[in-house]
Amino acid sequence: MAWSTRELAELAGTSLRAVRHYHDVGLLPEPTRRSNGYKQYGVAHLVRLVRIKRLTDLGFSLPQIAAIGEHDEYPEQALRELDAELAETITRLQRVRAELAELLTQSAPTDLPPDFVAPDTAAKMTDADRSLVVVLSRVLGPAARRSMRT
Repeated sequence: MAWSTRELAELAGTSLRAVRHYHDVGLLPEPTRRSNGYKQYGVAHLVRLVRIKRLTDLGFSLPQIAAIGEHDEYPEQALRELDAELAETITRLQRVRAELAELLTQSAPTDLPPDFVAPDTAAKMTDADRSLVVVLSRVLGPAARRSMRT
């Protein structure tokens, strides 16, 4: 079988632009050309492109995919590293959501950490006091901030 670039992209569920980019960065080898100059992709190109798409959908970056290579069918170490990165991202996003919920619940100002200044106190603070609290919130840990809560 032989496909054009557009046909290959459609079969793999990606875009022409992505196929061209994968050529540019060396992830997808250039195919042979027909006598009319058009590219002629084969099954190996489709398999590689589907694999690239699958790995990007899982969250791998293009440099990570390049490091995995073409023939590593089960890149266990890379999968474990990605899983650890995703776990850290999920933990960070859960912290952000918890902080947003606290800000929304307390109607707290966004420049002051809610675990450090009560909303009614924040409304009465001068600019200098707010600046001091912002600096202290970056220097002190969560436990120290809670113990100093005004």
